[in-house]
Amino acid sequence: MPFSCRPLLVALAAFTAFSASAEPNARAIEATLSPLGLTAASVKPSPIQGMSEVVTERGIIYMSDDGQYFLAGHLYQSVNGEPVNLTEQKLASINKDKLKNMTGEMIVYPAKDEKYVVTVFTDTSCGYCRKLHSEMQAYNDAGITIRYLAFPRGGERSQNFDEMSAIWAAKDRVKAMDEAKKGKLDIEQSPHNDALVMKHYQLGVAMGVSGTPALVLEDGTMLPGYQPASRLLQFLNSRS
Repeated sequence: MPFSCRPLLVALAAFTAFSASAEPNARAIEATLSPLGLTAASVKPSPIQGMSEVVTERGIIYMSDDGQYFLAGHLYQSVNGEPVNLTEQKLASINKDKLKNMTGEMIVYPAKDEKYVVTVFTDTSCGYCRKLHSEMQAYNDAGITIRYLAFPRGGERSQNFDEMSAIWAAKDRVKAMDEAKKGKLDIEQSPHNDALVMKHYQLGVAMGVSGTPALVLEDGTMLPGYQPASRLLQFLNSRS
């Protein structure tokens, strides 16, 4: 087991002894989350007795059923001596559901012979986002369709927020994105769609995006950071 997993599992084993509740106390859990600025979207039993799996708008938290103790981190299960990331699996399922109704808002670069679809949270001021975009033909030639959602890394305070707002308000979003990634988009006379960009940004935060580019596979699994087309294709093929 990776060393990084041990502190979390040791802590889990230690603090479950403190949890004597027979079932989750939703009111107590909400009282603990509220000062943290979090709200529970769902509270379900976790695989560990005495603990609840709490899905929030900023990810998953594991809490004692009485709401007194909580941990933010990944929960692993040992299967045949190998660690299985249960948190990552659950987040992938949640992410997949979140993207179902977003397809009409994405900027799509389709592969002619499509094998895979990858959704990318992108920021036009991000160097690696521009590198990925400059290699779009390589992704498409590899059979990978790329779909963009907006993620200005600083939210509304981002220096390029207006630029991204103009892209998603453009009649030809693909053309606007191409120009923006080359630093040539003129936004002075462009319409804006601030609400849509903020919607994408908040979705990214809820899905755990912390940097760009963030790649989301069709099953909801997230790959942080730039991946060249050849490496991404190899990874996708290995999962098929």
